[in-house]
Amino acid sequence: MSFSDIDEELIDSLLIFFRRVEELRRTRFFNFYKNNTSQVSFHIDFPTTNLELKGNELDDENDEYLRSFVAILRLFSLDLDKFSLRHLGENYFNLIQGILFKLFPNESVIFNNLRTELNNFLNRKPRYNIKRIFRNEEYSFKSNLEMFNNFAYGGLIHSNREKLRKYFVFNLNVKEGKMAIIYPQYRFYIINILLTILSIIDQISTLVIEKIISKILDYHMDKGNELFHSDTNKANTHYNSALYIADRTEDYEKRTSLHKTLEEISYVLNDDSLAVAHKNKSIEIERAMKGLLPDFSEYKFSFDLKQHKNLDKKNSGVNKR
Repeated sequence: MSFSDIDEELIDSLLIFFRRVEELRRTRFFNFYKNNTSQVSFHIDFPTTNLELKGNELDDENDEYLRSFVAILRLFSLDLDKFSLRHLGENYFNLIQGILFKLFPNESVIFNNLRTELNNFLNRKPRYNIKRIFRNEEYSFKSNLEMFNNFAYGGLIHSNREKLRKYFVFNLNVKEGKMAIIYPQYRFYIINILLTILSIIDQISTLVIEKIISKILDYHMDKGNELFHSDTNKANTHYNSALYIADRTEDYEKRTSLHKTLEEISYVLNDDSLAVAHKNKSIEIERAMKGLLPDFSEYKFSFDLKQHKNLDKKNSGVNKR
């Protein structure tokens, strides 16, 4: 097996994985817990029975930030977009016939070890035995995975009928009776599960996915340089393959370099209009890297941006019945 056996579907799987992790890293949830430790404590003052709760959690009314974070995180367990850990593991990092295992054995060992670590964590019993008796029925969780799935699919992202009842038991009326103590513990451990999953996925991206993407990009650039004078058409193909990756990883320096090289190749291939397009694109990227505004000197149109109407006002434009 060689780099030439890596097809577009595999490249897209790696790039989508990378892009999704980048989306997670930009969430308010990620950036809060990157700099703050999740914690909760409570103290009951007898005999007055005053309850004092202390915590260090993200201020997230209506779970807006948490919901957007979990909506992305859950995708790593689905096979729809062909970038889930299971899909990558079974099809590309497989020890017997996986192409990535053949070409990148060191990164593959790291991937498989981290995937095993994550699966072991998810299948493990929760560290805290959080349970609640509601209407003579006891509710608890057998594993971290069940706790995560119930939270994500029971009500936060979806409302699965089988999970909905247990989700309501632990997430509604949280200031009443024993729930005033149970809910902060439940919530703390949910955050702990999410952060553990995030940590392992982030490591997989940093130590495996991003390194492999970088090596594939460098391969195409090196092959393009090697073939530049002997086979211009093949060199052009390799440079465009490299640009495909650089565009999706937002590698501005390599994008600039590739557009300049493709400008030169386009002139060799007698495609002057394409050469000019590559030249203009490299200039656009360089201006963006320097923090300069785009050059709109050749644009022949103008437009106005109007403020959105306030939906709270009576004349909001919403039809009344």
